[in-house]
Amino acid sequence: AKAEPAPTLEDAIDSRMGPFTPTLLALIDAGGMTDVAVYKRANIDRKLFSKIRSNPGYRPSKPTAVALAVALRLSLPQTQDLLSRAGYTLSRAQKADIIVEYFISRGNYNIHEINEALFAFDQPLLGA
Repeated sequence: AKAEPAPTLEDAIDSRMGPFTPTLLALIDAGGMTDVAVYKRANIDRKLFSKIRSNPGYRPSKPTAVALAVALRLSLPQTQDLLSRAGYTLSRAQKADIIVEYFISRGNYNIHEINEALFAFDQPLLGA
């Protein structure tokens, strides 16, 4: 039997995760939500959402990406997956990330309550 050739760097790059925007749009569709409901729940403005929607390679800021995950009511693993597609992660070393994780793990997706907690601990707020 012939050995399989080792994957090349190009193979590794080609097999990377899909980008943020197509994944976000698929999650919106899968959740049966409207764009308006999502960006309002994420506390981001229509112009920013439109920019994300129209550019498949758009890379949002981490607070925007987290706000969208909250708006979609994603579980922690789903949130980590969506964030990783924009190059981010929720880290146990970041106070803001621990606060977000606390709310998501308890099924509390109220962006205003999350932002109140972030504000109380002097952390950057979600959304725009």
